[in-house]
Formats: sequence, C-alpha cells, structure tokens
Amino acid sequence: MKKFLALLLTAFMLIALVACTGGKAPAEDPDTPDKPAETAGDGLNTALFTLEFDKDVWTLDEESASDDEEYCSANLQILDPDDPEYYLINVDISANITDPYDFREDIVYYGFDQYEYAENNSYELVNVGGVDCLKYEGESWGETTVKYLGRAESAGATVEVAVSAEDVSDSRIATLLEGLKFTLADTGNEDGPWEWEGEPFSAEDASVAAGSFTVETKWLPINEYISTFETFEHDVAAVGNTVYILTEGTLKQYAYDGSALNYEKDIELEEDGYDVILKTDDGSVWLTGGMNDLICIKDGAVAETYADLDTVAVSPDGTWGVSYFTSNECKMITFNGGTASATDITFAELDMVSYVKVDNDAFYVCGNAADESGHKVFIYNKDGVLQKTLCDGEGEGLGSITYFAKTGNGYIGFDGNMRTVLLWDADGAFIAELEDSDLFGTSYPWFCGSDMLSDGSIITVMTEDRADESATELVAFIVKGF
Repeated sequence: MKKFLALLLTAFMLIALVACTGGKAPAEDPDTPDKPAETAGDGLNTALFTLEFDKDVWTLDEESASDDEEYCSANLQILDPDDPEYYLINVDISANITDPYDFREDIVYYGFDQYEYAENNSYELVNVGGVDCLKYEGESWGETTVKYLGRAESAGATVEVAVSAEDVSDSRIATLLEGLKFTLADTGNEDGPWEWEGEPFSAEDASVAAGSFTVETKWLPINEYISTFETFEHDVAAVGNTVYILTEGTLKQYAYDGSALNYEKDIELEEDGYDVILKTDDGSVWLTGGMNDLICIKDGAVAETYADLDTVAVSPDGTWGVSYFTSNECKMITFNGGTASATDITFAELDMVSYVKVDNDAFYVCGNAADESGHKVFIYNKDGVLQKTLCDGEGEGLGSITYFAKTGNGYIGFDGNMRTVLLWDADGAFIAELEDSDLFGTSYPWFCGSDMLSDGSIITVMTEDRADESATELVAFIVKGF
C-alpha cells in the first residue's frame, strides 16, 4: 500500500507541475540523473555527499540515485521482510547547487518564519551531514515524516533529508544519518537578499495605443506589500472605496483612496482554500472555489451559505449564476433567499471550462473549444444560447483567460498564459493585444484576478517577481480607457 501511495503521489505532483507552469516550459527535473551514483563497499560516493550504510540493512535504489556536479540524490529503504515490494523505512537524501529561493519557499511551506530563521535565530537547528538544518515533523499518507532542510550559503547549496516511517525514532535511521557527510565546496557564494532586504515592486504610469483607444494603467501600492510563494491563488473585488483581496485563502480589506490600497483588517473565514471572490450590486462579496461551500458576506459577516456547488460565477444582481469545475457539464444556479436551485447545462462548444463570468443578461465561458481550435471565449445569453465566439487577431485560440468583462466599448480579457490584455469591439471583432511589459512594466506576471469599478475602470492583481528576486509580490493596477 505504501508503495502504491508513493507512486500515486509522484504522478499527482507531475500532473500539478505541468498544470501550473503558467505558459513557461517546466524546468528540467533535477531528479533525472545524468549518471548513476557510485557505490564502494558499504558506501556511496557522490560529488556532493558521501554515505556509509550497512547493505545488509538498507537497500539503495541505484536506478534513482544520481551524481552530478550540481545535483546529487539517493533513496534508501528498509524493506518489509514479509513483502519486499513495500518498505518499513524510506530515506531520501539530496544536495543541490542552486539559488536560495526554493529553500525559502520550502521552509515557509513547512511552517517556519523566514525572518525568525534568518535574523532572530529562533529555531533550534540539527546538524545533519555537516549542515545545520531545520527539522520538520508531521504526518503524510498515514506515516510520520521528518524533513531536515538546510542551506549552505557559502557553497550555494540546498540540502534535504526526508525520512518516512511508522517509527522515526528507529535507531537504524540515526545510524544511517551518522554516516552521511555533505562535501560542499566553499565557493564564496552570497545568497540574494531576503524579502525584507530587497526592493519592493514599483511601476510608472503607462498609456498604450490600441486601435482608436488609449489604454492607461496606474500602479497601486499595497500598504504593506504582499509577498507570496503562490503564483495563482489570488483575487480581488471592489465595493465602493473598499477593496477586498483574497490571497492564499486569506481575505484582506483595504481602503482605496484613488492612489493606493491601505490595509484595514483581515476578515476571518471558517474555511481555508477559497480562491475566487465576487461582488454583487448590494455590496455583498461572495467567496467560492477550493472545494468549499459558496458563501455570501454582508457587513463583514457570513450571511448565506450554499453547499454542494463547484466554483460559482454570480450575476451582479445576485439572482443567478453558473457553477463549473473543468468539465463542459455545468449547472445554472438560481438563488432565492438562502436557497439555491440547480439545473444541468452542457456547453457543447467546449470540452473544458477554465473560467466563467456572469452579467445580469449574459454570461461568458472561457475554455478549450470542442473542435480543438484552442482556448476561446464563448458568449451566451441568459438562456444559454451561444451569441459570439471570441478569438485572437488571427482567428486562432488564446492562452488562458483569467478575467473577462463587457465594457462600454466592447469586451476586455486578461490572458494569464500569454501575459497580454486583449480588446474586442461590441460585435466581437478583435481590436488589439497589449503586452504586460508595455502596460504594467512587468517581466513575467500571472494575471490572477480583476474587478470593474463603478467608473468602468478595472482593478487587477497579478504576481510578479521583484527585479532583485528577493520575493514574488502580489501587485495591483488600475486599467482604464476602454
């Protein structure tokens, strides 16, 4: 069972990697060995570590062991004597000559505070193989998991040792780790700045010609800045002069004064994982996604909860919506007080749905066309009858629309994969495709979410790496002129 679960988890992680590259080709997998590690007697010698172990106790997976100048790894197991297809103890060891940012992301993921680690030395470190490491202990797939995470800055190396076992206090594990020695050469490396040492993002106002229109953008400072290791899970909604930012499941409230977003408070949520925020004309905000119930928040408190729905796009008047996941089989939702009724609807023009936006009298479904012509925007009337199909200037597919809206001049779409803003006229004819670098001064952002303000301008949030690579920030802009 343990072997099956491990293989299943590996397959899931590979699928997630492909799905989350956001248009970038995925980086080469460092786990693919350039050459096998060499064993000598009861030892393993690689370019970055040596390991002495008892071959009568431990089984080395020689096919997965790698030995490269910049990446070395090994997997050792104590197999179940009753069924050698399964392990009792599993240990993964790796050393990687790389930048520090994956290490910093990992320590945050495992619950450590970067500032407390780097500046205040608040955590007791464990020396593993000559490198001082943070120690994390938790549960995974019914087993106890211990991870040792370390950064050897002078060598520009990150090390990790992961142990999985029913009993992590087994003396054989300690004996194995006593035989580990990281052999990392001091190259005089100095890691880049931590986020509090780096230069926060900023941008100048911009204006870009688009046909007969001029699209203007203004950067909105967020006080305090929002740093993140999550590229996608952020959204925004504006109600009057109040702006709500949903970031990694946390709902933050800001005062918008026309030039900046000033933090006011966090709104407590009973569930984590929400990734979409919407607003309705009565000033309510709605949270959906993340396999959670749809909730409606009024005056800072949950007023309604709707269960058993997928991600829901809600109409501005709050009377109806569309529930969707990834299939073209969705549901039309009618809201009546605290109840919601659902009717099945299938969008035959699509084979996969990625984003839906609803107006009072129409809705827009973005996803892959069933005829394999690519990602497009399909515009339906309220009865679900197709009215228009929008594509790029060549009549071909788009990248991945993450926000779409009808404006006073036509339609606007934010393409997350292509990092472009697209404009169409009221008939659906293509007008222009505008680059993120020209509009926002960004280099490779992900367009997370947007919302239209009462004056027809759009507030949008995106993730972008700082120029000094000290952090990824969630940044905000106003877009107007179309």
